[in-house]
Amino acid sequence: FLRLVQRGLQAQVRVVRTDKGTKFLNETLHAYFAAEGILHQTSVARTPKQNGVVERRNRTLVEAARTMLSAAKVPLFFCAEAIATACFTQNRSLVIPRYEKTPYNIINDQKPLVKFFYIFGFVCYIVRDGENLDKMKEKGDEC
Repeated sequence: FLRLVQRGLQAQVRVVRTDKGTKFLNETLHAYFAAEGILHQTSVARTPKQNGVVERRNRTLVEAARTMLSAAKVPLFFCAEAIATACFTQNRSLVIPRYEKTPYNIINDQKPLVKFFYIFGFVCYIVRDGENLDKMKEKGDEC
């Protein structure tokens, strides 16, 4: 991912700032940053203001997911899927003014295909395999 970002932005990543979460404070990540020549900085504990951009992005994704869950009238256990869908959609549709491109376009150097976008919560069907299919029975089950 790092190489994709560096190539897409045509810039070297010199510093990565994170909170002090355990997912960021481990030997594997420290070794990777050292090998790549990247400085790892951490914010002060319990100060989300220092992670303003990331916190705002996360809040935007959660708000989009909440709206999608409400509009689709689906149970809350689909929350993770809603957040992933919101991220997927926003990475392919929100234009970064500085580059006049979407994040997907910057990283992959091609325009995203939006023909795969579907309405969240849309009824879908699981196609049955060849076993136990009768000529006149349905070929799929509604999810």
